[in-house]
Amino acid sequence: MSQTQSQTPKAPVYERHELEKMLRKLSEKVGYLAELLERAERSIRDIHYVLYYKTDVSAKILDEIVGLFYKLRDRIYDAIDELVVRELQLDVDVDKYEEQYNVKFGYGDERLLGVALVVEGGKVKPVVIWTDYSEVGYYEGERSE
Repeated sequence: MSQTQSQTPKAPVYERHELEKMLRKLSEKVGYLAELLERAERSIRDIHYVLYYKTDVSAKILDEIVGLFYKLRDRIYDAIDELVVRELQLDVDVDKYEEQYNVKFGYGDERLLGVALVVEGGKVKPVVIWTDYSEVGYYEGERSE
C-alpha cells in the first residue's frame, strides 16, 4: 500500500501587486453584498416596526423574525468568508504562520480569514487576509519577540 503525502494546506504565494488587484476585485464583490444586506436589514426593520407598532402580533413571532434575520446575516458572512478563502486559496491556519515566521498579526474588529505569502524584493513574507464584511484587505505581520 502506498502512503499518501500529507495534505497540509500551504499558503499561496503572490506578488504584492497581484494580491492587491485580487483584493480590490473581492472588495467590490463584498461591498456590493454588504449594500444588499444593508437594504435587506432596513426592510426587515421596517417590517418589524409595522408589526410591532401597528398590529397585535405576538412578541414571540417578532423575536423569531429578528432571530431569523441574524441567522441569515451570519450565513451571508459565512458565504463571504468562504468566497474570499476559496478565491485566494488561503491557508486558514493563521497561528502556524505566526509561529513559522515569528510574527504577530494585529487586528481590530475585522475577521481574519487566512494567510497568503507575498514576494517582494526577493523576500517572502506572510500576510493575513481580513474582512469587515464591507471590504477585504491584508495586514503584514509585525515581528514578534
